[in-house]
Order: sequence, then structure tokens, then C-alpha cells
Amino acid sequence: MEPLDDYIRGNKDRFNSEEPLVGHFERFDGKLKQMGRRRIAQPWTVLLKMAAVLILGLIISYAAFHEFNILKKSTLSSISGSAGPELNEAVQYYSTQLNISYNKIQSLRFNDDQNEKRQVLEELSEMDKQVQALEKDLKQNPDDERIVHAIINFYQVKIEMMDMIIARTEPFSHSIL
Repeated sequence: MEPLDDYIRGNKDRFNSEEPLVGHFERFDGKLKQMGRRRIAQPWTVLLKMAAVLILGLIISYAAFHEFNILKKSTLSSISGSAGPELNEAVQYYSTQLNISYNKIQSLRFNDDQNEKRQVLEELSEMDKQVQALEKDLKQNPDDERIVHAIINFYQVKIEMMDMIIARTEPFSHSIL
């Protein structure tokens, strides 16, 4: 920047030689006033844009959640349908029980430790990956009773574990403090 500064300082007479046209300052003041009026309206447009993005995000989240549930139900019914109506009934029962337990865990305070709550929920979702692997095995071997028993056993163990988490965490969430 120094060479440019030196050039400007050395040639001041070339830069200050002409006056602006008549009415230049009035036009400039008018433009400044228009810019001032635009800034008054600008916070409303920003708020409207934020509201539109928020609404769009909520709609997309709802649609994604709704589609995920439909996909999960269709996957469960296709897996259960291949192994027989008994597995279908068991999967529906255990899924209902797991959803109830999951909702209870989500409503617990975990002694106001959100990090611990997040870790528990992550571990529960990791357990779902194991069941998905069993379901893939069942698709490949629909007549294998061992896989059906493993899926049912997995659901039972997960419900027992969730009940233990609820039982150990619930006294803290009902404390007086």
C-alpha cells in the first residue's frame, strides 16, 4: 500500500483538480436518506426470513421423522412376515414396549446431566444396529429359528436394560431439589 499512498501524495493536484457537478451533494444526501429508510425496514425482513427458515426446517424435520417411522414399520413387517406371524406379533409387542421405555428415559432428568443422558441414548441406538444385523441375517435365512430366537432375546434384554436405567435414574428425577 505504501507505493499507492506515495503516488497519491505526490500527485495531489491531479486528484483535487475538478469539482463535482452541480447538485451532487443534494443527490448524495437523498441517497443517504433512502438508505436510512431501508435500514428501518430491514430488521423485519430478517425476522421474516428467519421465521421462514424455521418453518421450513420444522416441515422438513416432520417429514423426515414421519418417513423414517413408515420405513421402520415396513422393514419390521417385511422381516416379520418372512419368519411367520409369531415373530410379527412379538416384534410389534416389543417395539411398543421399547417405545414406552424410550419415552420414559427421554423424560428423565439424569440428575441434570445432559451428557450422561445423551450417552445413554446413543448406546441404545447402537443396540438397534445389532438388531438390524440380525434382521439382515433373517432375510437371508428366513427358516433359521436361531435368528428368530436371537431377535426376541435381544428385545427382551434391551427392555430389561432400559428398565434398569429407568429404575436407577427415576429416584433422582423425583427429588425435592
